Amino acid sequence: MAITRRNLLLGLAGMTTVAALPASAGARDAVRLSGWAFGTGWSVTLPRGIGPEEPAAIAETLAGIDAAMSPFRPDSVLSRFNRASAGSHVVDRDFASVTAEALRLAAWSDGAFDPTVGPLVGRYGFGPMHGERGGNYKGLTCIADRVGKAHAAMSLDLCGIAKGHAVDAVAARLRRLGHSDMFIEIGGEVLAGSVNDGPAWRVGIANPQSGGVACSFPISDLAIATSGDSINVYEVDGRRYSHTIDPGTAEPVLNRVASVSVAHRSAMTADGLATAMMVMGPETGLARAHADGLAVLFLLRDPAEGLIAQASPAWLALSS
Repeated sequence: MAITRRNLLLGLAGMTTVAALPASAGARDAVRLSGWAFGTGWSVTLPRGIGPEEPAAIAETLAGIDAAMSPFRPDSVLSRFNRASAGSHVVDRDFASVTAEALRLAAWSDGAFDPTVGPLVGRYGFGPMHGERGGNYKGLTCIADRVGKAHAAMSLDLCGIAKGHAVDAVAARLRRLGHSDMFIEIGGEVLAGSVNDGPAWRVGIANPQSGGVACSFPISDLAIATSGDSINVYEVDGRRYSHTIDPGTAEPVLNRVASVSVAHRSAMTADGLATAMMVMGPETGLARAHADGLAVLFLLRDPAEGLIAQASPAWLALSS
């Protein structure tokens, strides 16, 4: 679909992203492709236009990730691993690399991000996995092309990182086809490619209470992921139940965080970090972000002011 030079309103999962096409993009060449994957919408904007290969390449990439990592498909690599016995199992390279990053983030966050919470997510009505949680992330291993589990009952859940991985994978596929300038969005996780001339892509982080834009700034060669509780949430007896589970309490996160946004070169890493920060909360999360130079923005509910922003130095430098 051809598009003119205008603002694009994209986003799900508590994040609204406004992306302005660079001035250098030819209006007659720019193309926006869109579709549905992983139970959410996706879009790819390519200012330089496309040939016959791009639509098929994007569809093939997304279909491959869904076939590997979907917990909703009984034939996926992930579902087969979850049904398997204890021990080490051979998986493909892509599946192993995503699992390795999930375990790295779990260790970095002291378990705030934990890829074994799938049964807990299902217990609260947010996912397809059921049964008891058979341990934590320390019972999982990933060495080369083998992923292992200490107990047969353990389940691996990559939903907290797979969308970000899909963004990275689509970007990598498009780069192999000669694209450097691009804007990719899958379920609210976004990546902006490099802009050789003209202005960078401009993104905005939504105010989850008003629906307006809390802040906006230009980005290039960067991904942003947001975790929040503005969707996939319900209330019972006045308590708000979010789809983000705190592995420490085995319950949905209960804090004043409305949303967390993380900027990183890797959309996969940003995706996992946003989930971890949602669980960690602003005090611990910002301290870790400051120590490790991470770009993180918390939007916090405040009884007096409605919503307040707290950001790491790296985020302030990015958005200034």
